[in-house]
Amino acid sequence: MNKLRALTAFLLERRLVAPEQLDSWAEQIILNLTWKPDLDGLHLGDMRYRAVIVMERFADHPGRLMALLGSWLETGDPDRDDDLPAPTFDIEQLDNDLADVELTVEFIEPQYLAEDAEGEIEAFGKRWAFVPFDLWIAEQGEVTSHGA
Repeated sequence: MNKLRALTAFLLERRLVAPEQLDSWAEQIILNLTWKPDLDGLHLGDMRYRAVIVMERFADHPGRLMALLGSWLETGDPDRDDDLPAPTFDIEQLDNDLADVELTVEFIEPQYLAEDAEGEIEAFGKRWAFVPFDLWIAEQGEVTSHGA
């Protein structure tokens, strides 16, 4: 749930509320198994989950929160699946200046395994280990040919 952790840290850094007034967790976690070989291992599947972030006694402008979320999604989840629902904001107004805000955002994160003779996961006649995996995607490349 790397995206949830990163978004939570981003919002805490923006000091929208005191740290003790912000809580976050994941719910409705689904693992869609794909079992596809990949350059560095095995793509086990994609974890899809709903991230919930609650801010108590929020006193800032709601538009600022929405803009910050939008900017984080642009940089923190740039390949966001168009099939994911839009983020939602559930606001309970406490008085004229304060509100409790519950923000929900759905994420999809790939899960990978690396071949490991001592690994605890058995699949396809091999042993695998779960490893945190950062997928690096080439943005530029060059194809050359020696000959024709």
